[in-house]
Amino acid sequence: MEIISIGKTIKQLRLDKKISSQSLYTGLLSRQARSNFEKGDSDTTVSKFFILLDRLNISLDEFYVIHTQKESVEFHLFTDIASVYYKKDIEGLILLINKLSKEYEKTNNIKYYHYKIMVENMLRILKNESPSKDFEQLSNYLLNCDSWGYYEIMLFSNSINYFSQDLIDIVFKRSKSIITNFRILRRYRNEYAMLLLNIINKNILESNFPVAEKYFLEYEDMAEVLQNDMYYQTMRIYFREVLEVTTNKKQSTEDLEKVITYLGYFNMGNKQKQCIAHLTQKQ
Repeated sequence: MEIISIGKTIKQLRLDKKISSQSLYTGLLSRQARSNFEKGDSDTTVSKFFILLDRLNISLDEFYVIHTQKESVEFHLFTDIASVYYKKDIEGLILLINKLSKEYEKTNNIKYYHYKIMVENMLRILKNESPSKDFEQLSNYLLNCDSWGYYEIMLFSNSINYFSQDLIDIVFKRSKSIITNFRILRRYRNEYAMLLLNIINKNILESNFPVAEKYFLEYEDMAEVLQNDMYYQTMRIYFREVLEVTTNKKQSTEDLEKVITYLGYFNMGNKQKQCIAHLTQKQ
């Protein structure tokens, strides 16, 4: 994003929303300064930029898409990763690993190296293999990072199978307060929910039900903020039913079978197959 052209985008948004220059810039920029800014001849401060977005009633993510005329690279990348992983597309994952390796060589941006390690380990999970030789570097990065955001939650969540439960407990406890601060933001909230679901799933598969139930209670605490999200509400019901059946609190699997059927109705075919495979592993 080129800072010098941000003013032009702000101007277009202002005009589209029928907001006057006076209403948008009052207390922020003088008449001459706002003119120069909207022409792209001058810059403004970060704090004033966020005030402008607030007055335009637009999020930073929305502004990015409008300004660059594209969605983020990560959005498409994670969509591709999820698609090939849930399809158990080995060749697709290998292609993504090669693509990420080339991107890292070209940009020297460490995130592509981390993404490559993450996808390598997703591939190894499908092949029932031990972690990749580079996994330790990803693990060390996460353990030594004192300030977690979406990026770290996502890396941790998608590598959870190769962490010991003791380590998961330590990292989760240390990071929980930081993560919780961002739960009001949808993508942080969703990734945090996915992290909890992955921890629950891991412990159910390992028959570590007390730990699975402990993290399910953490997930239950998010019920209110997730109440309008069909997917996460469905997963909440699904894992509640799984835990009740596997811990013999409930004998009938009728409700569980209904949830799996509903996933098909919601066009969640890949998740439906994953849940069926999950139950097959437990039987």
